[in-house]
Amino acid sequence: MNSLVKIAVSLTILAASTGQLPKMIYKIQLAQLYLIKESQASKWGMPMLPPEQSRPKRVKRKVH
Repeated sequence: MNSLVKIAVSLTILAASTGQLPKMIYKIQLAQLYLIKESQASKWGMPMLPPEQSRPKRVKRKVH
């Protein structure tokens, strides 16, 4: 368990330093939703999953 924490901290620091943390958090939350969906009982309702294209696209700025 201790090694998993070290890996998670390292990945988080790497993602934050490269500006990819919001993207990584989104992917993790999406994976959690799919995991819940796959493990649900047949009597559960359907979860509301976010559509892939609903996220606003980042606009790259020109550097002068």
